[in-house]
Amino acid sequence: MKKYHTIAVGTDGSESAMEAVKTAASLAGLYQAELVVICAHYSNTGSLLGARQSDISSIAVISEDDAQEHLAAAREVAQAEGAKAISLHLAEGSPADVLVRTLAEVGADLVVVGNKGVNTLSGRVFGSIPTEVSRKAHIDVMLVNTSGGR
Repeated sequence: MKKYHTIAVGTDGSESAMEAVKTAASLAGLYQAELVVICAHYSNTGSLLGARQSDISSIAVISEDDAQEHLAAAREVAQAEGAKAISLHLAEGSPADVLVRTLAEVGADLVVVGNKGVNTLSGRVFGSIPTEVSRKAHIDVMLVNTSGGR
């Protein structure tokens, strides 16, 4: 059986993201792996320069303070799901770029992402955060059904 040592997951504080955090935390507990929870923040729209227009229109602007709160909430969820070693990472930029960059920085070998936006019209035409991460990440990607249609 393949063993994961560092499992990463992104959060924006949404219910969908917290479902992905639960799955990642459960896996981290099972594999006795480190769980890395990542949150992107944008101090203003200038921090999204370089992001595709579809990214800008489909993501909520999150302040650094909000991001800290989302990470704290995610830590609580992760602990309740059995993750032991949890690290929190906060960075400015678009969610997909922050996720991919942080994956490399922490040496993650699995990233868990929710399917939010994958089946939307804009997701199909312009791409979604999960699609972007799966294209750019050079590690295993687990797509979790967080839309409630299980």
